Amino acid sequence: MNRKLAIVAVAAVAAALVIAMALGGFDLNLRSQAAPTKSVVQNMQEDGNFTVLSEALNSTDMTSVLNGTGPFTVFAPTDDAFGELPSMERDRLMSDDENLTSVLQYHVVAGDISKEGMTNGMTLTSLTGEELTVVVNETGTFINDARLMGETDSTNGVVHAIDGVLIPRTLVQTVENDTDLSMLAEALDRTNLTDELNASGPFTLFAPTNAAFEGANESVSSLLRENDTASMERLRQLLLYHVVPERIVDGNGTENQTLEALSGQRLVYRTYGERVFINNNEVVRSNLIATNGVIYTLDTVLATPQTINLALAENGSLSRAYEALSAANLADELNGSGPFTLFVPSNEAFDAMGDIPQDKQNMTSLLTYHLMDGETFSWQLQNGTITMLNGQPANVTVEHTDEGTIWRIGNATIVTADIICTNGVIHVIDEVLLPPNMMPSRNGGW
Repeated sequence: MNRKLAIVAVAAVAAALVIAMALGGFDLNLRSQAAPTKSVVQNMQEDGNFTVLSEALNSTDMTSVLNGTGPFTVFAPTDDAFGELPSMERDRLMSDDENLTSVLQYHVVAGDISKEGMTNGMTLTSLTGEELTVVVNETGTFINDARLMGETDSTNGVVHAIDGVLIPRTLVQTVENDTDLSMLAEALDRTNLTDELNASGPFTLFAPTNAAFEGANESVSSLLRENDTASMERLRQLLLYHVVPERIVDGNGTENQTLEALSGQRLVYRTYGERVFINNNEVVRSNLIATNGVIYTLDTVLATPQTINLALAENGSLSRAYEALSAANLADELNGSGPFTLFVPSNEAFDAMGDIPQDKQNMTSLLTYHLMDGETFSWQLQNGTITMLNGQPANVTVEHTDEGTIWRIGNATIVTADIICTNGVIHVIDEVLLPPNMMPSRNGGW
């Protein structure tokens, strides 16, 4: 490097340091390129944003721990973060040295982990042995539900400023701490699921809110009222359908997928942009991180899957299709093991079509043109053709827009996708599909 370039480089570094000093090291999202000269404790003590945390470290043995060789990754709540804690909870935390030490240890991970090294869904083991979860999405990077605001390199690790205090709670404790989930907490207790969901997991809990339980149908409401053994077991199985034995973190890279619940039945997890749906029910809040899993809240109690035939029979908006399938003696087949994929026209689609074939051969040909062998979910559909149960092809068009994905089968658009069943999947469409070899005659017949 010639002398002029060296001078320019030194000047650039000096300017960067001046700016960093003016803004405060924790306001920058870039790690310093200069070798650190202070420990994690010194950096926190000398920064005016961490006075409460520094006092807490000094009142326990954590200062001496963090003055060790390390390296340590410290997720450091700012003074504002401590100020957001309810006063009673903050006072209780600060007055109990044993609990305070545990909470402080929960903010520390062995190793030097930069923000750039974090990926969505990554789990980190804290000094307590409990796990922290990284969430990366369009709005930023989070550890549990606290946002990373900046990082500072230290001689024995790195400090990440965060905007929340991390309180280690299990799934059950998180539910019990949320007033909007009090009915769920009671149901978990009544069905003896608290011990199971306090275990190490990990789990993902799709948690119905109080509003969900209050608006549930009578069959669910009765389970909440009754205390007999059979009702308690049905309620237990219903709640287990809301729990998946893995950690599903909403964020960058989270894929559409089916999940198997603890009840042994399947759920559909699907995203549209930043919106998340479970069995076509939109998630209200996502990524409520617990030590042993993740919680998503729903304003609906999830209905357990049925066979395709029963799902049609109990859905009034699909009654025309159910009647036609029954008349063609296809309903019993849709109670079989399958799996099948059914593109089912809505009642409005049948009404718009007018007359449908009355002879069994044409009716069967028409209806089997809406059925596929095997199970195909919306995210598996691709531009091209698919072969229906009657052996004839149907064109598939997939269009991705800013508002979501549009799927077309022939001229019909899927208006409700991925209704999960025990023996397949249903997609509701807005037009009746006509097989290529079947067209209505001019006089209205077939």
